[in-house]
Amino acid sequence: MKKIKKITVIGLGLIGGSLAMALKSLKEDFIITGYDVESETMNIAKYRDIIDNIALNYKEAVLDADLVIVATPISKIIIVVNSIKDHLKNGAIITDVGSAKKKIVEKVNSLLPENVFFIGGHPMAGSENEGVLSARSDLFKNAFYILTPTENTISEHLLALHNLFTKIGARVIPISPVEHDENVALISHLPHILSTTLIELVDDRQKELKNLLRLCAGGFRDMTRIAASNTKMWLDITLENREELIKSIDLYINYLNNFKNGLSEDDADYIEKHYIKAREARINLPKYVEKDISKLYELKIAIPDRSGVLSEITLAISSRGINIEDISIFHSTEFSGGGILKLLVMGDSDSQAAKEAIEAAGFDIKVKKVLGE
Repeated sequence: MKKIKKITVIGLGLIGGSLAMALKSLKEDFIITGYDVESETMNIAKYRDIIDNIALNYKEAVLDADLVIVATPISKIIIVVNSIKDHLKNGAIITDVGSAKKKIVEKVNSLLPENVFFIGGHPMAGSENEGVLSARSDLFKNAFYILTPTENTISEHLLALHNLFTKIGARVIPISPVEHDENVALISHLPHILSTTLIELVDDRQKELKNLLRLCAGGFRDMTRIAASNTKMWLDITLENREELIKSIDLYINYLNNFKNGLSEDDADYIEKHYIKAREARINLPKYVEKDISKLYELKIAIPDRSGVLSEITLAISSRGINIEDISIFHSTEFSGGGILKLLVMGDSDSQAAKEAIEAAGFDIKVKKVLGE
């Protein structure tokens, strides 16, 4: 597996600062360099022992770095990549933290020189607070951390990032850039639009209904809480993923129209079924539970020695909604013609679904319970 020792974090806000802090907390032999356009931010990061070194410019920041994490606002990612691309060493891995992926992955890969490798990233963690002063080492514990490999991603690089971010407590999920943008449009970006639109509607109506805002209770406040998020950040996110967001808005309008028609037709049966279905779906939202090793299953997959094979397998598994708890590659005489990819998944049903997905992709696989029966 690729050795990562020198790590550079560009952008030392909440996410970048927390990533640097989480990596330092591992007590491994990382050397972490930080760069931010605000010198005071870098000084605070150094004072808080979030980073080891302050860089004075982009060139100094990335020189000899094994891994560069671009943790800037999404609208600045391409600008940063353009600024660092000529100073990266051969074999360097670049990742980002942007919450939209398809366009960024395509553009960054078109900019980077040969022998420099990009894997898109999106840690789905955050806080109502902002900036390096709010950075904390446990921000990513139990949070989903999405990686977006492509068919050209080198297996050892994906493995290195998967293991690195798993070590800081994140639940790493590899999915394609397109699938990422489709998913976050529905579960992250659309909810923000619903929140801001509802608060705008109520704010406009309160000019006529004078007591409207005074009567706002818990449900309204819960649903509109995210409307108070960083405006510039959400403007960038909205525009970057606008195609998928428009699709999600259209879908939501269809659902609202269906409900409106049910009301218009006094269809109590439809409305009741709607509420029951929604209630059950909400109650059954997946909850994180601490890993029970007795439910872990080990998957051993024979893999050929070619580029993109790890991405192919992990994307096949994630397309079934299965989380990979751990991942490693090693050489063995058990299978010929390549190495062995070992994955851990939780639960019998997920292990069987993963087995089916991997076999459908054309790979040999063996499955066993970690603790046995």
